[in-house]
Amino acid sequence: MSHQLAGHCHCGAVRAILDTPRAAADLPLRACQCSFCRTRGALTTSDPEGHLHIEAAPGSVNRYRFGLRVTDFLLCAECGAYVAAVSEIEGALMGVLNVRGVDLAGFEGRDPDPMIYDEETPDQRLARRQDRWMPVALVEAQPSI
Repeated sequence: MSHQLAGHCHCGAVRAILDTPRAAADLPLRACQCSFCRTRGALTTSDPEGHLHIEAAPGSVNRYRFGLRVTDFLLCAECGAYVAAVSEIEGALMGVLNVRGVDLAGFEGRDPDPMIYDEETPDQRLARRQDRWMPVALVEAQPSI
Protein backbone atom coordinates (compact mmCIF):
# COMPACT_ATOMS: atom_id res chain seq x y z
CA MET A 1 0.00 0.00 0.00
CA SER A 2 1.32 3.43 -0.91
CA HIS A 3 0.89 6.48 1.31
CA GLN A 4 0.95 10.03 0.05
CA LEU A 5 1.73 12.54 2.79
CA ALA A 6 1.28 16.17 1.75
CA GLY A 7 1.98 19.49 3.39
CA HIS A 8 3.11 23.02 2.68
CA CYS A 9 4.99 25.91 4.23
CA HIS A 10 3.09 28.52 6.26
CA CYS A 11 2.18 30.69 3.25
CA GLY A 12 1.62 27.83 0.79
CA ALA A 13 4.28 28.92 -1.73
CA VAL A 14 6.20 25.65 -1.23
CA ARG A 15 4.43 22.28 -1.16
CA ALA A 16 5.81 18.84 -0.39
CA ILE A 17 4.44 15.40 -1.20
CA LEU A 18 6.10 12.32 0.27
CA ASP A 19 5.18 9.11 -1.54
CA THR A 20 6.10 6.19 0.69
CA PRO A 21 5.10 2.57 1.25
CA ARG A 22 5.09 3.32 5.00
CA ALA A 23 2.52 5.09 7.17
CA ALA A 24 3.67 8.29 8.89
CA ALA A 25 3.72 6.46 12.24
CA ASP A 26 6.30 4.03 10.81
CA LEU A 27 8.66 6.68 9.44
CA PRO A 28 11.64 7.87 11.49
CA LEU A 29 11.42 11.24 13.21
CA ARG A 30 14.73 12.94 13.94
CA ALA A 31 15.75 16.13 15.74
CA CYS A 32 19.18 17.27 14.57
CA GLN A 33 20.99 19.05 17.38
CA CYS A 34 22.88 21.59 15.25
CA SER A 35 22.15 25.25 15.96
CA PHE A 36 20.35 25.75 12.62
CA CYS A 37 17.86 22.93 13.23
CA ARG A 38 17.44 23.55 16.96
CA THR A 39 16.58 27.24 16.51
CA ARG A 40 13.92 26.29 13.96
CA GLY A 41 12.51 23.38 15.94
CA ALA A 42 13.12 21.16 12.93
CA LEU A 43 11.94 17.56 12.93
CA THR A 44 12.93 15.60 9.85
CA THR A 45 11.92 12.37 8.23
CA SER A 46 12.98 10.41 5.19
CA ASP A 47 12.28 7.08 3.54
CA PRO A 48 14.89 5.60 1.17
CA GLU A 49 12.08 3.53 -0.36
CA GLY A 50 9.96 6.65 -0.89
CA HIS A 51 10.17 9.75 -3.03
CA LEU A 52 9.84 13.42 -2.09
CA HIS A 53 8.32 15.88 -4.55
CA ILE A 54 8.71 19.57 -3.73
CA GLU A 55 6.78 22.09 -5.80
CA ALA A 56 7.52 25.78 -5.36
CA ALA A 57 6.24 28.93 -6.96
CA PRO A 58 8.97 30.52 -9.13
CA GLY A 59 11.46 32.40 -6.96
CA SER A 60 9.96 31.17 -3.70
CA VAL A 61 12.85 28.92 -2.62
CA ASN A 62 16.01 30.26 -0.99
CA ARG A 63 18.96 27.89 -0.58
CA TYR A 64 21.18 28.18 2.47
CA ARG A 65 24.49 26.33 2.94
CA PHE A 66 26.64 26.09 6.04
CA GLY A 67 29.11 23.66 7.64
CA LEU A 68 30.61 21.50 4.90
CA ARG A 69 28.65 23.52 2.30
CA VAL A 70 27.44 20.43 0.43
CA THR A 71 23.79 20.58 1.47
CA ASP A 72 21.11 23.06 0.42
CA PHE A 73 18.65 23.90 3.17
CA LEU A 74 15.49 24.94 1.34
CA LEU A 75 13.72 27.92 2.87
CA CYS A 76 10.53 29.56 1.68
CA ALA A 77 11.42 33.06 0.46
CA GLU A 78 7.94 34.28 1.41
CA CYS A 79 7.37 33.00 4.96
CA GLY A 80 10.86 31.77 5.91
CA ALA A 81 9.87 28.17 6.70
CA TYR A 82 12.66 25.58 6.58
CA VAL A 83 11.14 22.94 4.27
CA ALA A 84 13.82 20.37 3.44
CA ALA A 85 17.53 19.68 3.09
CA VAL A 86 18.84 18.34 -0.21
CA SER A 87 22.21 17.30 -1.58
CA GLU A 88 23.39 15.82 -4.83
CA ILE A 89 24.70 12.32 -4.13
CA GLU A 90 26.14 10.27 -6.99
CA GLY A 91 24.28 12.40 -9.53
CA ALA A 92 20.88 12.18 -7.81
CA LEU A 93 19.14 14.76 -5.65
CA MET A 94 18.56 13.24 -2.20
CA GLY A 95 17.07 14.76 0.92
CA VAL A 96 15.09 14.88 4.12
CA LEU A 97 11.80 16.65 4.82
CA ASN A 98 11.19 18.94 7.79
CA VAL A 99 7.75 17.75 8.91
CA ARG A 100 7.27 20.89 11.02
CA GLY A 101 8.24 23.18 8.16
CA VAL A 102 5.45 21.80 5.97
CA ASP A 103 2.99 20.93 8.76
CA LEU A 104 2.94 17.27 7.73
CA ALA A 105 0.19 15.31 9.49
CA GLY A 106 0.85 12.02 11.25
CA PHE A 107 3.86 13.01 13.36
CA GLU A 108 2.06 14.82 16.17
CA GLY A 109 2.82 13.74 19.72
CA ARG A 110 5.85 11.66 18.77
CA ASP A 111 9.19 12.01 20.49
CA PRO A 112 11.95 12.47 17.90
CA ASP A 113 15.31 10.74 18.07
CA PRO A 114 17.90 13.42 18.90
CA MET A 115 20.74 13.28 16.38
CA ILE A 116 24.26 14.67 16.77
CA TYR A 117 26.34 14.66 13.60
CA ASP A 118 29.26 16.89 14.75
CA GLU A 119 31.85 14.11 14.84
CA GLU A 120 31.09 12.67 11.40
CA THR A 121 33.79 12.72 8.76
CA PRO A 122 32.67 13.77 5.27
CA ASP A 123 32.75 10.09 4.21
CA GLN A 124 30.61 9.04 7.19
CA ARG A 125 28.13 11.83 6.45
CA LEU A 126 27.86 10.74 2.83
CA ALA A 127 27.35 7.08 3.81
CA ARG A 128 24.62 8.03 6.32
CA ARG A 129 22.80 10.13 3.78
CA GLN A 130 23.03 7.42 1.11
CA ASP A 131 21.53 5.00 3.64
CA ARG A 132 18.77 7.22 5.09
CA TRP A 133 17.87 9.99 2.66
CA MET A 134 15.34 9.71 -0.17
CA PRO A 135 15.19 10.76 -3.81
CA VAL A 136 13.86 14.29 -4.30
CA ALA A 137 12.33 16.13 -7.25
CA LEU A 138 12.32 19.92 -6.87
CA VAL A 139 10.10 21.71 -9.36
CA GLU A 140 9.61 25.46 -9.58
CA ALA A 141 6.26 26.02 -11.26
CA GLN A 142 3.10 28.00 -10.86
CA PRO A 143 1.02 26.39 -8.10
CA SER A 144 -1.60 23.95 -9.25
CA ILE A 145 -5.11 24.65 -8.03
